[in-house]
Amino acid sequence: MEKIFASLEQKIDRVISQCDLLRAENQRLRQELIHKSDEVRLLSDRMEEAKHRLQQLVAQVPE
Repeated sequence: MEKIFASLEQKIDRVISQCDLLRAENQRLRQELIHKSDEVRLLSDRMEEAKHRLQQLVAQVPE
């Protein structure tokens, strides 16, 4: 009976360790997602600005 409890305790410890690792990875991925979302927003803004500049340049070209 003692062996069963010891085995169960080891399994529970492994599950807890795995949960801790997954929690840390999840937090890291959330931070990475926030960073990438900010990066996409910045690049999108830059593209929009470049589009407007290009439209202004095209409007200045004589026909």
